[in-house]
Amino acid sequence: DDRAHARVREVRDEVVAGLSASPRQLSPKFFYDERGSVLFDRICELPEYYQTRTEMAILEAAVPDLIREVGEECLLIELGSGASRKVRLLLEHLRPSGYVGVDISREFLLSSTGLLARDYPWLEVHAACVDFSQGLEIPYCNNRLNKMAFYPGSSIGNFDPDEACRLLADVGQLVDPGGYLLIGVDLKKDVDILNA
Repeated sequence: DDRAHARVREVRDEVVAGLSASPRQLSPKFFYDERGSVLFDRICELPEYYQTRTEMAILEAAVPDLIREVGEECLLIELGSGASRKVRLLLEHLRPSGYVGVDISREFLLSSTGLLARDYPWLEVHAACVDFSQGLEIPYCNNRLNKMAFYPGSSIGNFDPDEACRLLADVGQLVDPGGYLLIGVDLKKDVDILNA
């Protein structure tokens, strides 16, 4: 169909532009098809991948403050939701009225949000297959007053500074004034730690 052909052209143009740049580069988003998402999920379980464990410990410690600040009846929007493991802690304690998983990998996203809908029958669950490096148009978010975006995993580091600023501006528009952003950002690390 026309949309599929347009998407192929868009990907081709982005790959050609990235490989023509100096230095050559490809967006990490191209790693996250269904197989890439499963592999990344397995990487997160490795002893060397400290980020997941560290972020979960920080989240657990911050839950009481989050509950006081955000309150209930919010719409929780998880950017780059992947397997939606970290968000479960927020769902259990924050108990939002709705959840939107946002990810570029359609099949993986549908599987993950399906599991959340099964495990949390009280929760309104939506899936939005969006390449949020290209903007954040998410239909389920329009009429909610209290929104919290959740962007864990230090994935903001995958963007160059200008792209990161654009993404954060898009998130600001998505959650509206008075909304919230809970974001994971890693510190600079020794190259050996990152390579491991």
